[in-house]
Amino acid sequence: MTAPRFGLAALALALCFWTPPCAWAGPVPGLSAGPADAAADSTPELELATVTEVEMRRVTPPVPRDAAWAHARATAWLNALRRAAAAFPRRREIRMGVSPAERLALAAQLYRAAAPPLADAPQAGKTGAGSPLHVTLSLTPRPQAGEELIRALRNPELLALRHALISETGDVLKIMDRHWPGGLEKDGAPSPAPSSAAEAKTAGAAEPATERDFWRAEDWERMGARLDGLWRAQAALDLSPEGWLTDADALATLERAAARAPRSATVRLLLAEAQLQRNLPQQSLESCTEALRLSPGLGRARYIRALAHWRLQQLALAEDDLNAALNVRSGPAPQGAELARRLRARGAVRMLRRDYPGMCADFADACGLGDCEGLAVARAQNYCRTGATATPARPAPATLPPSFLVAPAGESPATSKDAGTRGTDTSEESAP
Repeated sequence: MTAPRFGLAALALALCFWTPPCAWAGPVPGLSAGPADAAADSTPELELATVTEVEMRRVTPPVPRDAAWAHARATAWLNALRRAAAAFPRRREIRMGVSPAERLALAAQLYRAAAPPLADAPQAGKTGAGSPLHVTLSLTPRPQAGEELIRALRNPELLALRHALISETGDVLKIMDRHWPGGLEKDGAPSPAPSSAAEAKTAGAAEPATERDFWRAEDWERMGARLDGLWRAQAALDLSPEGWLTDADALATLERAAARAPRSATVRLLLAEAQLQRNLPQQSLESCTEALRLSPGLGRARYIRALAHWRLQQLALAEDDLNAALNVRSGPAPQGAELARRLRARGAVRMLRRDYPGMCADFADACGLGDCEGLAVARAQNYCRTGATATPARPAPATLPPSFLVAPAGESPATSKDAGTRGTDTSEESAP
């Protein structure tokens, strides 16, 4: 039997274009939703009320005003999340699907946090020692919160990343509280020891190198910057219908967040996703590698790095990372549509490597989860068929037609709005 004109290299790139979050100009709306996602359309609306929290800090040297502001804002945010989580309605989905440790993460997903900048704060212009700063933070319910709830519960990685940012913020606040001039502890109680291995790691990385109880201004600035970076990252973290956990427009925000919170694996992962959507695969690969150095068990970093390897035509490395992303040993495992995306991506990579049995197995497993596009395209070229139909002979690499170099929205990558930041020539995308 004769192989199709463009062979399986064209099939792989077509699947890459059609597979969120692997598409060159961003994910394709509507392709990643499985049959179960349609149930969200009939979800009863979730009634949530706006939560407002006010926090005050006195600016006491050597604490700079921006560090005191970041501390007050982060404290107000965590307190507001606790109030929001405590006020959740007694919905079955929340009672049965959310553990006590995840309730704050769910609140962070169902609400948008906002606080005015330091320059707009009351009494921001006062610079005397002991002058107060007041932070007013609001949590506003997201539109269609009922659907947002279902999507969050179906994406455990999303809640895990929210939880990580909340935990890191709490750990930094505890460290700052222990060193705050005059103390922030009630009734003069001693400062608590690190409550977890994560906090102990944070403390060891962030506290001044010399053993002293007194911090200099630069120590406070560094800690305040870290809180600001984590704040920026939580604002950029948002689940799209296509599977991204941030978007390309958040790249500048996440670059600033990574510079201010360099030891956060979660921030590095989000930065990698934004870089990949901007078609910066080499930078995305480096960000994922740094995230994995900071948190070796971060399975989603393996997946995003695999997509970066794929775009760089490093197919063996892409398959290795996809294998790891599909066999998560710590943290939440991919489920539903997210699992189908990873299976389809590995199937396309295996096809480029001419591992046809593996390709068919992955496409079939993805189809069992509701994503049958890969299997349908392969069968249209007489692959992955059962019965008397024979698999076609091994095709030779083929040059891709111009149609495969067009972004999903019909816009050429070379002329897209992000063309100035892209560093990969798509005309080289073919089977090695």
